[in-house]
Amino acid sequence: MMTDALSFRRATEQDAKSLAEFAEKTFRDTYTQFNTPEDMDAHCAKSFSEEIQCAEIRDSRRESWLGEIDGKLIAFAQLILDKPCPPVNGKRGVEILRFYVDASQHGKGVAYRLMDELAARATALSADVLWLCVWNQNAHATAFYERCQFAKVGTTTFTLGAEVQQDWVMCRDLRRI
Repeated sequence: MMTDALSFRRATEQDAKSLAEFAEKTFRDTYTQFNTPEDMDAHCAKSFSEEIQCAEIRDSRRESWLGEIDGKLIAFAQLILDKPCPPVNGKRGVEILRFYVDASQHGKGVAYRLMDELAARATALSADVLWLCVWNQNAHATAFYERCQFAKVGTTTFTLGAEVQQDWVMCRDLRRI
């Protein structure tokens, strides 16, 4: 694993353009083969523009985290702070809205390091649970989250363009770390 030079930091407004480009690239790399071009274009247009990323970076209820090696963006995640996990009542939660690692870095430990950073951040924010939604057809991602101590706690829908897809809701109890 070549993760020694890997560092993480919060995104700033100056990162909005590169984050928008990277977010769209990693999303397309992951999901293009499973969806129509029209649905992919519609989703990317409403999710990954520079303006949208800048607004999300400015939003005090969100945090965007970047993983870099020698200044090159290779991973990112976006958190929504103080958001309860719907199936787990009465717990203070932090949601992982987006979690992507460049394909060139798969298998090198980057995703685990990023997840550790997010769990530590959520714990520092006094969250009881860290949670996310993942497409139920993405067995690879679901297995990764399970290895990171997430458990399936429910289902929800995700609209990608005109298609409504089924997602797992997965939750990690932070009080055990």
